[in-house]
Amino acid sequence: MLDAGAILRDGALLSLGASSLIMGTLRVNPRLFMRHFPDTVRRTQAPLSARERIAGGVVALGLALLLLGVPIVSASAYAAASSDIAYVEVFFHAFAVGMVFNLIDWLVLDELWLGGLRPSWALPPDLDPAAIPFEHSRHFRAFLSGTLVCAAVGLVATLVVVMR
Repeated sequence: MLDAGAILRDGALLSLGASSLIMGTLRVNPRLFMRHFPDTVRRTQAPLSARERIAGGVVALGLALLLLGVPIVSASAYAAASSDIAYVEVFFHAFAVGMVFNLIDWLVLDELWLGGLRPSWALPPDLDPAAIPFEHSRHFRAFLSGTLVCAAVGLVATLVVVMR
């Protein structure tokens, strides 16, 4: 039986860490997320500098480590706490931990914060948030892609547990 408390706890920790990294990076230099902006915004911006590309890679690596590591560690701990566990439970545990963040990313960060509140600091300089259309369907498609990523992480977590 899945441990909803552990899923919510670890999903909340993942959400806090990943959301802090994303929003902190947007606050410091929103250009590091340039590929996530609409084409209309990207066309107005100079190409990323070498320093920005390196910083973006470091942020992407940190985010990947969180998104992969937290569900795997959580699922491994869940499996270790039970003497008789089905691998499908390990998969769904890791998947669910990742999905907590995926939902927070879509509904809170994208739709509420960036789509509703539209802070000017989350955009490259000299851009008016009101002049940039917010594409709800684009963010929903990103949520669906994130669901596939969560499934892949669930598979990796299951393989990690099987191989230990």
